[in-house]
Amino acid sequence: MLTNASEQKYRTLRQSARGIGFVALVFSLTVATLLATDWMRTDVTETVRSDVLAQALAKGRTIAHDEQTVAFARQMDLLARRAYFSGFTFRQSGMLLLVIGLLVTAGCFGVAWRLSLLIPDPRGLSDSAPATTDRRTIIVILLASTLLLVVATGMEWRQSRRQPSKEESALRARLKNPALKPGEENVCPCKKGTLQQDMDKQWPFFRGPHMNGVALSATPPTTWDVKAGTHIKWKQSLDFKGSSSPAVWGNRLFLTTGEKEARRVLAYDTETGQSLWDVSILDGTTQGEPLPEPFEDAGFAAASPACDEKHVYAIFGTGDLVALNHEGKKVWQVYLGRPDNSFGHVSSLVYCGQMLLVQWDHQKNAKIIAFDKQTGKILWETPRTEVGMSWSTPLIMTICDKPQLIVNAAKQTWGIEMATGKKLWTVNAVEGEIAPSLTFEGDTWVAANEASQLIAFKMQPDGSPKQSWFWNEGGLPDVSSPVAFNQLVFFSNDKGNVVCHSMEDGKRLWEKQNDHGYYMSPIIAGGKLFVADREQGVFKIYTADKEGKDLAANPMGEAVNATPAFVGKRMYIRSKTTLWCIENNKAIRQ
Repeated sequence: MLTNASEQKYRTLRQSARGIGFVALVFSLTVATLLATDWMRTDVTETVRSDVLAQALAKGRTIAHDEQTVAFARQMDLLARRAYFSGFTFRQSGMLLLVIGLLVTAGCFGVAWRLSLLIPDPRGLSDSAPATTDRRTIIVILLASTLLLVVATGMEWRQSRRQPSKEESALRARLKNPALKPGEENVCPCKKGTLQQDMDKQWPFFRGPHMNGVALSATPPTTWDVKAGTHIKWKQSLDFKGSSSPAVWGNRLFLTTGEKEARRVLAYDTETGQSLWDVSILDGTTQGEPLPEPFEDAGFAAASPACDEKHVYAIFGTGDLVALNHEGKKVWQVYLGRPDNSFGHVSSLVYCGQMLLVQWDHQKNAKIIAFDKQTGKILWETPRTEVGMSWSTPLIMTICDKPQLIVNAAKQTWGIEMATGKKLWTVNAVEGEIAPSLTFEGDTWVAANEASQLIAFKMQPDGSPKQSWFWNEGGLPDVSSPVAFNQLVFFSNDKGNVVCHSMEDGKRLWEKQNDHGYYMSPIIAGGKLFVADREQGVFKIYTADKEGKDLAANPMGEAVNATPAFVGKRMYIRSKTTLWCIENNKAIRQ
């Protein structure tokens, strides 16, 4: 039997629970009303569909020199982005609050019902008893809550399944990429700009248009004589240091050089060898940071430039990234910070469409960065935590019509989604200090490194690549990169060996021993394998097949560390003190 004090206590608690429950119920109904109003809107982008925004974006594109107009367009675009994406956050938060409100409502009336059972009913009327009233209230609330949740879930599912209209899709595309013109789709910058078929006729990167060391359309001579002038179209003396390889587009050949006094980009006429311009690149630091002290063989200009139909792009061991047009005028420059690297920055530049890609693998602040080639604006950057130093150059492979960026480092080879910079997969390919770059043929890529292994991975439509085979019996490259061709893998090493392996199972097929080691990466051109040593610059040429027949030995008379460019019938060779053009034509004597 309850005392009057206990009964009064339970009545007070019951009233408090019911009061809180009613407040939670009103809160839930308010949230449900707001969600329903939001869902019933005809278009989730209604808050950002504005004539002012459309006009601002259009005017900002057409009057790029007006800073005030551009600033206004950017501010409007920023507000539009926030409004657009806040709609999604609003619905998600609203659903969470609705569930919490309904749970609190049901819980409070449940507590009130349990307390009602402890309170005597002096009236003796079962239909008006407090416990009965609270039980009926709970049943009604549970039914209403279930109905609200079912309706809310159904509307959310319907919204997620709704196909956006053409107008809405166009607006979303412009919000993500304001540079798009009306009617254009949101195309990844990697699929716009320079086309692969145009690159195939040039030498835009280190190791050629496919970044793998294969020059499919090149037909250079097999023999030449630098003393007699046989097949020597021209030569040009170089009075500066640098180990970067030449890049070629049309009638322009680009080189870089770097010393403590100056870092420079140079252009030459491919027909005559005449110097066209020589531009010094100022140090980008504003903090007075001291220059790095790179390894002597690397220097400040070890990374090779990249070029396209409009620009040449260069990166230096100071941390400066620069774009110049074909006339030598600077278009933009970005300072990445001093590279914290024992050998200096070596990874060369590559691009895909309008995206210029930098592998910035150093002790601190390691990351992969995608820049807009036209403006130098960062499109995305992906941190590389706990990766450490790497001197490898990235590779781009297209899988199921989607380009992937593959970056190589010790125990961490990553596949990165080109459009977003998202890491798709990682595998442990090779260990040690990684200087050799990857090569590929078809859907299989190959990695190699001295004191580690030669290993092949086959790309998959989805997920991580699968290991095909590995070979770890020594004699692998420590600087030069392998090349894959006709189901064979070729490489040279610093001991003077030129080696061939099968792409099918990794078995070694042949090995050639030469007097001096190699820094130049071997190139396949015209179905032949070209290599030159780092002491005497003797070009050894072999058949690129399972036999590896010796075809020729052409001494340059001095070291060749850079990898030549192969375009059409010509080879462009950077030796220690000379730039050469060797052409598959009648003898040209100097």
